[in-house]
Amino acid sequence: MKITSVEAFPIHAPRSQRFEAARAVLTHSDFALVTIETDEGITGYGEVSSALFYYRLGTSHAYDIKAYLGPALVGQDPLMIPALVERMDQVLSGGRQAKSGVEMALWDIAGKAADLPVYRLLGGKARLAVPLNWTVGFGQPEESAVEAAYYVERHGVRSVRLKIGRPGDIDCRACAAVRKRLGADFTIRVDANEYYRLPKDAIRAIRRLEEFDLQLVEQPLAAHDLAGHAEVRASVSTLIGLDESIQSLRDAIAAVRLRAGDVFNVYVSESGGLLRAQQIIAVAEAAGIPCLIGTMGELQIGSAAGAHLGVACFNLPFTCDLVGPLRYDESIIREPLRIEDGLLYPPEEPGLGVTPNWEVIDRWRAPA
Repeated sequence: MKITSVEAFPIHAPRSQRFEAARAVLTHSDFALVTIETDEGITGYGEVSSALFYYRLGTSHAYDIKAYLGPALVGQDPLMIPALVERMDQVLSGGRQAKSGVEMALWDIAGKAADLPVYRLLGGKARLAVPLNWTVGFGQPEESAVEAAYYVERHGVRSVRLKIGRPGDIDCRACAAVRKRLGADFTIRVDANEYYRLPKDAIRAIRRLEEFDLQLVEQPLAAHDLAGHAEVRASVSTLIGLDESIQSLRDAIAAVRLRAGDVFNVYVSESGGLLRAQQIIAVAEAAGIPCLIGTMGELQIGSAAGAHLGVACFNLPFTCDLVGPLRYDESIIREPLRIEDGLLYPPEEPGLGVTPNWEVIDRWRAPA
């Protein structure tokens, strides 16, 4: 089998509700979709999910795929995924989000060729489904409590994460309101998205929040400041999670060496694809560091890929952020992803198990 074409185009997907955090305000998701054709009539689909401007957005990723990644893959065997991942690295430095969308489509082809769902190709199931976490953006404390309760009651999410990183006492008041609404035993965590400039600032803020019995505090400092994270970790009792700091195998190894975090938040998009994400999770497991899977607010293709990864990796004892489908009123695939009782199930059909809904996709296409 040979790849005959690699196509990509940007989409502008409206979100159900505005989302604000320390480094972003989102009303739409500027993503990209990938289609790979083969000479045996098998087509693979992928999604480039990149919600944050400093990672580049859909139009730029679509260009990278059309100009660099696609031409490097045409004529190659799509089943040689590790070799093609290396080939993409040779023609484009960085661009992990774009590479993840292409690699996702390759796994879709491989699964269809083998007549197996992707999780079987990744090693089989370590669990039946992925337990879910809902993230609440900036808002007034009582509004945050209402939103958190809605997703717990309506969709059964197993934990809630609050975005923090605002001056004054509003972060404390938001945590207090959500804790009061959800009860003493419900799992709550927070995410600062690199908000604090200095370790002492983060330590002071986290100590104020610890009365609310948080499961973990995610990414209090800048991504590069692993030494600072190690200092914070040694100074507070709450677990410290790393997100923006963990985007490659080298990042993970550096964080392990410096004892910079207790938990790694691993993304399919930030890692460059399913293969690299699985490798990062394996490195963390070898170091005794548990992981969870993060989200860029993926649409349904990216969420399906995350579900396949989530059931195939054992080292995921925390709830994962794969709730992207709940952030949109419409779907870019025809089959509804199964979310029940706070669990996301991977499709059981071959490949990623998704069929594009071109009616919605065509309406969401953005200028290239």
